[in-house]
Amino acid sequence: MAENVIINSQEIRRLPAGSAFKAFFVVSSIVQKSDKNGKAYYDMTAADSFGTLEAKVWSDAQWLDKSTEQPLSADDRLAPEKIPALAGMTIGVNGKVSDFRGQLQYSFGKITLLNQEKFPPSAYLPHSPVPMEALAARLAALIEGCGGAAGDFIRKVFTGEFLHKFREWPAAVSHHHAYAGGLLEHTVSMAACAKSMAQEMAISGYDIDADIVVAGALLHDIGKLDSYRMTTVPNMTVEGALLDHVAQGYIRFCELAERYGLDEKTKIHLGHIILSHHGMREYGSPVVPATPEALVVSAADELDFKIFCWKDSVKNLTDEQPISPWNNSAQRRFWKK
Repeated sequence: MAENVIINSQEIRRLPAGSAFKAFFVVSSIVQKSDKNGKAYYDMTAADSFGTLEAKVWSDAQWLDKSTEQPLSADDRLAPEKIPALAGMTIGVNGKVSDFRGQLQYSFGKITLLNQEKFPPSAYLPHSPVPMEALAARLAALIEGCGGAAGDFIRKVFTGEFLHKFREWPAAVSHHHAYAGGLLEHTVSMAACAKSMAQEMAISGYDIDADIVVAGALLHDIGKLDSYRMTTVPNMTVEGALLDHVAQGYIRFCELAERYGLDEKTKIHLGHIILSHHGMREYGSPVVPATPEALVVSAADELDFKIFCWKDSVKNLTDEQPISPWNNSAQRRFWKK
């Protein structure tokens, strides 16, 4: 690949160790750390419309500021105090691919803060691959098809500013569906899956309420509306870091239940699903699923997360290299088939 060609994150992931690259990214996060010699370096997560890339920025990296309209010389250094504030901004990078303990590692040796008007972050950010109109239609169909008190409740909840924000929000800062519209994409996917599971189990003779399953699935991640904020890239709020989206979701749900007069039995059903949807205490759920409805929602949530991890891990693999690198989120490697 030509040395001066700008490439994207998908193409970078196909490069072998020893390769150099140039790219444009939006900084998702940047965290300062210290190496064993006490020198400062940064862990940076950078995004473009093809995905994200985690990279090291070592202490000898070059930082340049080309953010103004004024012509700058090659020696215009980025002020150190501006480095932590790069999240959400567009940068240009010169990077390298190396082999670290059998895994590919990416590093940025030169980072240039670009003019944000000429290089707007929105032009480089990932977004849901599913058209918003299609996602909105699937959400509306799930809500309309939900009956009983649970259905009446979610038809009151998913309106106005709540619905607008729900359609725009990410499902995570990283790991899965970490882009605008990601929360809606994840929610309708796993809610549709959960509904099918519940209906099949009911046919098989299990006592399971599909309306509770659908409503619980649609509500399970509403805490992310308070745990994350969507600027140019997804970021975690203070409440999200300290309270987590499971607790935040239950708090918001209780407020909505009070506002719309939800009956106590349905409130307990749906509240339990929100609190238990991560399945295990060590995964962040204060309680484990104790009803068929909660078990189904938790299983559908976990399945949608892992299928997303598979898709994200194998999309850049070749037929010659069909096994993905280790996926920390899913704690496994994946096969492209």
